[in-house]
Formats: sequence, C-alpha cells, structure tokens
Amino acid sequence: MQEELKKIFNIALTQKINDPKLSWVNITEVVISKDLRYAKLYFSHYNNPANTKTILEHLIKSSGFFKKQIAGAKLMRTIPELSFFYDETEDRAEKVDTLISTLKDEWEDDDYDPDIDIEDYLDDDEDLIDLEDEEDDYEDFDFDEDEEDE
Repeated sequence: MQEELKKIFNIALTQKINDPKLSWVNITEVVISKDLRYAKLYFSHYNNPANTKTILEHLIKSSGFFKKQIAGAKLMRTIPELSFFYDETEDRAEKVDTLISTLKDEWEDDDYDPDIDIEDYLDDDEDLIDLEDEEDDYEDFDFDEDEEDE
C-alpha cells in the first residue's frame, strides 16, 4: 500500500500540480502507521532552486490535494493525516563521496601497480616446514586411550 501511495503522490507532483516551487520534487518513501491514520512522506528535490523549508511549506499546503488523490484512487477506506519530512539520503551520499575523494587524493600512491604478482616477492623455500622432521618430535609422547579415560 505504501508503494501505491508513493506512486499516486509522485504522479500528482509531476503531472497534476502546477506549482513551480514543487518542480523536481519527488516522494522517496511513504510510511503508514499500523492503524492507517497517519502517513509520513519523505521527499527530496533535485535541481530545484527553492530551499527545503519553502518546499516543505508548499507540500503542506498541497496536502488536501494529495488526500483527494488518495480518495479518488479508492485505495484506502480512511484518508491518513499526511506529514512531510525531508529525505537527507542524497545529502549524506554527497558528503560521503566528497570525503572519499579527498581521502583518495590525499593517499594517492603513484608506486601502486595492480598487476604486481605477490609470488615474485615471496621466498620459495626458506619458510617451508618439513613435516617428516616434525613427526619425530612427537614420538616421545605416548597417546594411549586407556590413560585418557582415567
């Protein structure tokens, strides 16, 4: 039901509302309470020059229109109270991308060669263990099962 409401709201925003302050606004998520009385709508805006507060005010003013869209779709018996929240996912992702790019620039390693073969740098025979010699070390121990039971 949440996905259907999201589709209804996005169609209303893109095709039915002629408010320039709401251009490029997208409903990213709809969360409905268990009793279906309340719905939280998370929005984002791409390439919209208006600030988030202005967009939020216009969405609140348009909430009656959104409720009419729900009623017209006959999706729910009761029309939920709508509340709008800014979805900060894009802002957070942009900050993470910026942080990663600065770290990458800071730690750029010109000597790194992805085609390097680690086997060329390992000593072949120096650290190998001779298992036959190791078995001789354990001959002094008597592993008798009868003694373990006592």
